[in-house]
Parts: sequence; structure tokens; C-alpha cells
Amino acid sequence: MLLYKLPLGCLILVLLLVFLYYFEKRRRKVRRRTRIFELFLFVAVLYFCLDIATVYTVNHLESVPPLVNKVLHLAFYFAIDWCILLSFLYLVALLDISFSKRQLWGLVYLPYGTGLLIMLCGLPSLEYRIGKETNYSMGIPAYVCYILVAYFFALAVIIWFRNRKNISRNKKITFLLCLPVFMLFMIYQMIYPESLVSSLAITVLILGAYCSAENASTVELMQYHNRVVSAFAEVIESRDDNTGQHVKRTTAYVRLISEELMKRKAFPETLTKTYFHSIIKAAPLHDFGKVAIPDAVLQKKGRLTPEEFEIMKKHTVYGAEMVEHTLSKLEELEDTEVAYQVAMYHHERWDGKGYPKGLQGEEIPLCARIMAVADVFDAVSQKRCYREAMTLDESFAIIDEGTGSQFDPVIATVFLQKRAEVETLIQELETEK
Repeated sequence: MLLYKLPLGCLILVLLLVFLYYFEKRRRKVRRRTRIFELFLFVAVLYFCLDIATVYTVNHLESVPPLVNKVLHLAFYFAIDWCILLSFLYLVALLDISFSKRQLWGLVYLPYGTGLLIMLCGLPSLEYRIGKETNYSMGIPAYVCYILVAYFFALAVIIWFRNRKNISRNKKITFLLCLPVFMLFMIYQMIYPESLVSSLAITVLILGAYCSAENASTVELMQYHNRVVSAFAEVIESRDDNTGQHVKRTTAYVRLISEELMKRKAFPETLTKTYFHSIIKAAPLHDFGKVAIPDAVLQKKGRLTPEEFEIMKKHTVYGAEMVEHTLSKLEELEDTEVAYQVAMYHHERWDGKGYPKGLQGEEIPLCARIMAVADVFDAVSQKRCYREAMTLDESFAIIDEGTGSQFDPVIATVFLQKRAEVETLIQELETEK
């Protein structure tokens, strides 16, 4: 019975986690971002059951038919690799990393499928060895299984290092704690095959994923954060109706620009899926600082005096400070940083003549450069308390004239090329009023 304690204990722990996961999901009515984790749980339970079964069969060779023993061991190795594949795909989904179909097949599915085929063909080589405490199996299926584990672990490490700047603090901590511990267990298993600690390695991955991203409290906190951001945007809208509609339109433009930039693979090192989602969350808060601007300045019917304009310019600093003080404890690190940058720098200019810092070119964060195009276009194309709206032709001409001086030329060009979609968005938002 001692031989079964470790995989059996892991099975009980994961079954308890499965119960807790679905119980909390139903009780709190939270929605999950991906189904991969649930599939991972199912396969892990199957793996633990096969682990227990093979421990029995390998230690009762005289009573278990050889074919049954080999099939169970092959299924056991398949289950390990299935767990590793799912954990890798879950990591990719969690980090919002995009793979092209060619990359997905070349880096993931082809090596995985080849490995399974070799394991199947190598089944006759499976042999059983006698250990001090338990018998264990070795052969081509075992070796290929370990190779696939090492391959996907190395691939995960490479992906993490290439995207580490856009990974939130809690995800970094999870990665740095769970994956090295997982690999230590697997290395120990490879060196001492009779140790049977591979079940601990899989359990560590599951617990890490659950604690960092999948438990109901974490999901609910993220949803709460989204409601807080929406509430802040409503506060901005309450100052005047133009600002409220301005928030909706500029957010739509930012989404349109960002999606097109991603399609064209512009700024690939920065504009990841995670960064894209952060920009969309941050866009409604770009004018958050206007809540601190006096109504006499914010709603003035005529042109601002130089002194009043200096007061208005402070909304960038006020907004950044508010984001930093209110959101830093509510949202993930990269979201807070992007929201701060959008609020602080969306009035900077490509030629360095903007405010509040006078940043130039790529010194200006990408999110703020995108926001600048959306903000200026909407400001000139809509009626304000101090002037009438320009025509769409005049508004697009403003962006064209500012390309390379006021605006990032790549971003401005994309926006101009998406004119038809912009006009459609304007019509749709007008209909929603």
C-alpha cells in the first residue's frame, strides 16, 4: 500500500480542487477565460488513475497479462505528455501569446504528434526493472516521454523570457515558483525512475495555475476591477456630455487602430495580446484627470487663456496620479502601467513639442501614441462648447498633416487607411445615443 500513497494522495488533492473549482464557479457565477484548465484537470485525474494502475501492474507481473501491462503503461506515458501539452497551451493562453498556425503546428503539434507515434511504435521495447522499493518500466516510450517533457519545458522558458516585460507580477511569481519545482521533480524522476514523483510534478502545475489565476476569488477580483474602471469612466462622463461620448468614441478608435497594428505585426515586441487588452482597459481613463479641473475652465464657452490652458494641461498629471493611487491595488501590474502612461502622455507629440514632459518619438509609450491619434481626431471632429465640429474630411486632414510631426507616422497612417471603418464606428455610436 505504501507504493500507492503518493499518486493516491495527489489524486485526492486534485479531486478536492476540482470540487472546489466547480463549486465556487457555480456559487459565484464567474466566467472563465479559457477551457484549457478544465481539460487539464480532467486529463490530470486520468493520469493519476493510470499512475496508480501501473504501479499495481508493474509489481504484479506474474498475475497481470503482459499486453494489459504494456497498454496501461503506454496510456500512462501518453497521459503525462497530454498533461504537459495542455499545461503549455494553458501558459500560452494565460500570457495572451499569439501563435500563427504554422508556428503552432511546427513548434507544438508536430513534435507532440511525432513523439506519440514513436512511443506507440516503441511499445515492444518496454521492459520492467526491479527496484529497491518498486518495479518500474523503461524503454523507448519512457525516453520519448521525458524528451517531450524537456522540450515543452524549454519552449515555455523561451516564451516566458521573450515576453517577460509584459507579464504581470503574480504570473511571474507563479512561473518562477511552479515550473522550476515541476522540472526538479521530473529530473529526479528521470534519474531515479522508481521514485514515482512525477505525480507531484503535475500536482504542482495544477495548484500553481489554480492559485494564481483560476480560483473564484481571483476571477471575481478581476471582474470587480473592470467594474471600477467602468465607474471611473462614468465619473468622467458626468462632467459634461461631450466628454462622455468622447470616451466611448476614442476607445473604439483605439481598439480599431490596435487591432490593425497587430494584424500588420507592427511593434511586435510591445503590442502583444496582453498589451492590447491593457490599452483597451486604459483608453476610457485617458481624460480621468479632468475631474480635477474646475468647471470654469473645463466648460468654458470660448478659447482658453494661456493661464487657463496651463490649468487644463494639468489633467494629464492629475489623471496619472489618480490611476496610480486608485488602480495599483486593484489591477495587474501591466494594466496599471499602461493606464498611467495613457493618462500622462496622450498629449505628447512625435516632434517633442507636446506636454507634460516634452517626450519625443519612441520615448513616448506606444499606448499613448495610439491614444493621441484617437484623441485628436475625436476632438476636432465633434462639436465642443467652444467651437463647432470640423467635417470628416477636415478631421482626417488634421491627422494627415500631423503625421510625422504630431503623430507617430506608422499609427497615423494606419488610422487614415481605416477611414471607412472609422466612419462606420461614428455612425454606430451616433445611433446608440
